[in-house]
Amino acid sequence: MRSSAAALSERRAGVAVVAAFVLLSILFSGFFPPFSNPNEASRLATVYAFVEGGTFQIDAALPVVGDSEDKSISGGHFYSNKAPGLALAAIPVYRLLRAVFPAPRDPFAPIWFWLRLVVVTLPCAIAFARMHAMLLRRRAPGAGLLLAATALGTPLLFYGRTFFSHAWTAALIFLALDLLGEGERASVRRRVGFLLWFAGLLAGWAAISEYPVAILAGLLLVRSAARRSWSHAAFFGLGLALPLLLLLGYDAICFGSPFVLSSAREAFPQYSNLAGRGLFGFGLPDPRVAVALLFHPARGLLLFSPFLAWSIPGFVGWAKSREDRADWAWCLGASVLFFVAMCAYPNWHGGWTLGDRYLLPIVPPLALAASHALSSPRSRWLFAAAAVFSVGLHGLACLTWPHVPLDLPWPPASGYLWFLTRGWVAPALLPAGAAVVAAILATALAVAAAFAAEGAPGRRLAAGGLLGLAALAVSLRISPPVPYGARLWRAETLAKLSSADPDARELRAVVASASTPEERRRAALVRLP
Repeated sequence: MRSSAAALSERRAGVAVVAAFVLLSILFSGFFPPFSNPNEASRLATVYAFVEGGTFQIDAALPVVGDSEDKSISGGHFYSNKAPGLALAAIPVYRLLRAVFPAPRDPFAPIWFWLRLVVVTLPCAIAFARMHAMLLRRRAPGAGLLLAATALGTPLLFYGRTFFSHAWTAALIFLALDLLGEGERASVRRRVGFLLWFAGLLAGWAAISEYPVAILAGLLLVRSAARRSWSHAAFFGLGLALPLLLLLGYDAICFGSPFVLSSAREAFPQYSNLAGRGLFGFGLPDPRVAVALLFHPARGLLLFSPFLAWSIPGFVGWAKSREDRADWAWCLGASVLFFVAMCAYPNWHGGWTLGDRYLLPIVPPLALAASHALSSPRSRWLFAAAAVFSVGLHGLACLTWPHVPLDLPWPPASGYLWFLTRGWVAPALLPAGAAVVAAILATALAVAAAFAAEGAPGRRLAAGGLLGLAALAVSLRISPPVPYGARLWRAETLAKLSSADPDARELRAVVASASTPEERRRAALVRLP
């Protein structure tokens, strides 16, 4: 039985981690003017067009949020090429914010910051709070440290402050799982029905926000009938159906048929060719992609967030414990099937990105499984090292430019630290130096609270945390050779998107260093300021 002091310390750890996540999301806006991220702009254009113009056609919105290749074409008009769920959820929030803010004139207007905060960051924060409550209810060891690793040591930290759909769908799917459990524990039938319906609604909305997440939503429908209660599945299914009907209506309006997705009308030829292959761009699973998703030096999930490796023995330990068998089956099935599906996607790397953004929806179930591998002192000590390494790496990534190409090996050293040491700090509410100090302090306090919640063992685990910091420091000192194309991209990005190199000295030096015909050809294409 936990003492009241221990329970209070555990709750404080959860509050500290969630507060740090929210604080960092407010401190760093996610804006990088003059760069307008195509992934975000495509969705923001839908929101702007519908509220300001009463249409889903984004022609008039593109000059405001930024034009890019991320659009579809139908009937001579442009539409977003993204799954519409996130934009549709943001429309009523944007409409409310317009009562306070004027119509935006560019993609960096304050209204977009608040829209991201309310629509994406808030659900993520709620999901993290519910995850901590679930871990405490199950008396999982290291609950606070596991939460800190998940919230601050994965790309959820960055994508939770953006208008990308990955963190949003991860939060909705986890909250749907949590609501299923709450519905099964509820005693009042009316409340049971509402909880299950709402769980289905969240799962369905996640599915229409990122189409591969339909795999997880479908498995949640199966999970809702885990106790052979068809009424539970019926309530969940009713909630699930509403967003799907909304998608059908959206597609009918924009593309002339409820069964034509935006991906079938890609305006950019390269994306159109990709979507035309296999099933919506997905082919057969490729073992090489599986290895890359886990271990690629610019993306690998287990390189950027090594604490998730504990999910493998965690699933085994969870099965042996025979606790929450329905959740075990869902987490395992969801993780395996979703991972296999992403191994069938040729564009698995996601272009310019921080880590494996496509795998974010299965990070929470992997984290839940990892909690079942922390029973031994040695495992927890090593886990503490992996967790602190993960938190430090993603904290560094979020202090500067995080969008890196696939050919930039080990971005923590060759990208994030490279940019930061040249004075490029992510735009923040505070001056650059103060923002960096505030971010480090908030993260350190959250991790310290997680260690403190462990009581006496937490002091021993702190040695593991120091090992994690040492491993991070070593990894930042050992940078693999950066190919010429990546060096050219890096210097050009610094010169054109930041104020840290106004004279383009880095870029001029890289251009001058071209030594092969191919390098000279690429250098000749660069426009020097």
